[in-house]
Amino acid sequence: MHRRSVILAAFLILFIPLSVTYIVSIPTTRTITILHTNDLQSRLLGFGPNAEYSPGTVNNDDTIGGFARLATLIERRRAAAREAGHTVLLLDGGDFSMGTLFHTITRQTGGELRLMHMVGYDAVAIGNHEFDFSPEGLAQMITSARNSEHDLPVLLMSNLRFDPDDAGDDRLQALFNEGVIQPYHIIERDGLRIGLIGLMGYNAWEVTARKGPLRFEDPIETTRRLARELKNEHGVHMVIVCSHGGVSSDDQGRRIGDAWNGEDIELATQVPEVDAIIGGHSHTPIPDPRIVHEHTPVLQAGSEARYLGELVMEVGPESIEYVSYELHPIDDSIPGDARVTAYIEDLKARITRDFLQKWGYRFEQPIAEVHRDLTEAYDDQALGNLIADSIRTAANADIGLTSNGVIRDNLLMGRTGIQSVSDVFGLAPLGEGKYSDAPGYPLMKCYLTASELKSVLEVLSFAYRVKGNSYYPRFSGLRFEFNPWRMPLDNVYKIEIGNPEAGYREIDLDDEETLYSVALTTYLGGFVAVLDELSMGLHSVTIKDEQGAVVTDINDLIIDG
Repeated sequence: MHRRSVILAAFLILFIPLSVTYIVSIPTTRTITILHTNDLQSRLLGFGPNAEYSPGTVNNDDTIGGFARLATLIERRRAAAREAGHTVLLLDGGDFSMGTLFHTITRQTGGELRLMHMVGYDAVAIGNHEFDFSPEGLAQMITSARNSEHDLPVLLMSNLRFDPDDAGDDRLQALFNEGVIQPYHIIERDGLRIGLIGLMGYNAWEVTARKGPLRFEDPIETTRRLARELKNEHGVHMVIVCSHGGVSSDDQGRRIGDAWNGEDIELATQVPEVDAIIGGHSHTPIPDPRIVHEHTPVLQAGSEARYLGELVMEVGPESIEYVSYELHPIDDSIPGDARVTAYIEDLKARITRDFLQKWGYRFEQPIAEVHRDLTEAYDDQALGNLIADSIRTAANADIGLTSNGVIRDNLLMGRTGIQSVSDVFGLAPLGEGKYSDAPGYPLMKCYLTASELKSVLEVLSFAYRVKGNSYYPRFSGLRFEFNPWRMPLDNVYKIEIGNPEAGYREIDLDDEETLYSVALTTYLGGFVAVLDELSMGLHSVTIKDEQGAVVTDINDLIIDG
């Protein structure tokens, strides 16, 4: 019996620990500083006319942001934190690409990722705009950056899955298999083990233009599973989520009082194992973090390098405590990093040579002048109307259609009002041609009846009230009247076709014979094509060509793509 007891004891000692939670304690409290950005959107220059951005000098322009200035501030705050004895991380919440002329060559250069490596990012979430060039295009971007830098920030993609039967995501999956893209990552630094997760939120996935065969998994369930695995099986001291989910406080994306809502708040609420959320997607500057469960801060640093967030936390043997937070503005008081500026100048020259020159343009070429700020705000009519007019005129259509969500920038007057090619490109930069690699969503022209026009107006005018101001419609060539107090999706009672110069005429909403030409991008055309689904069967639209024949593939209606 004694021998059996000894054998049993040995067995228990050897094997039972394999099933016990793996806990690594730290003997003393460590302070960690987390620097973070999100939604950089290829915004390497500042806000304001690009010709006025002067990173080589200070206090002589009104532009804000700029990656070279961001680089300087990162190095300053990193040095200060290290001098105070802190462990330091630099993280990003996704959408580092797409939005300016710089993204036109990103598949060839990986320029945004190279810059993030240059300034020392530890990890970066993959956001929805990383897929604007498709999974294949993202793979090209990453590969180009690796060919130049070899050592990139860790790219986090925790809740997207590959399709084994479709080759459309194979190159991206190969990078995942190599560990360039990871479902989670563990950083060991100064005695701390820190687990990192990178998520795509529901809304971000919904608006992803070119998903390819990738599949989406619930971010809350994914985070719960990975956070427990990281803490219980890998012994991390803290879990940080880089979440491209977003925050808001009502359906219009406005904050009410001190309350924040949205996907990132819900994530922190549902998964208490998470110790901090570095947010993105909604482009929201949060000066005072929302603290969930009395210890989990939810953060976001605006967008496009206008801010750098700095979170300080204490990681102790028994608990993790929030200490402080600061949202640092970035403006002309900060000199730009010279090495970063030089690299950006090289990119500008390459954009002119490889992209713009064939159309007779240069990156810095003056092309327009404004006498006041023209903004993308839904209640500022001028810019949205100008873009809708341009779409209608280019297609020679009765009606031009766009929405606030695809208008990505303002034309800011600055000190001179002069706008360059690079400024104007930023107004509608998203997407890619169907039959060429030219940037921008293809332009299409379809034909609808009066009742179908009413259906489009009903759904779009309802969507922005439910989904937020990015869905706010912009039209050219028509005006309409609606009563918001009527039943939802039955508000429009009058439509007029025309323009201010020639005048407008009312159309018969019951007319099922007359066809009206509508110009729009294929991105919006895809939504119009599924109007029946979006309105839960209350409205339907049959897209037609000029002869009235039904068209099932909107790509057949492309006139510039």
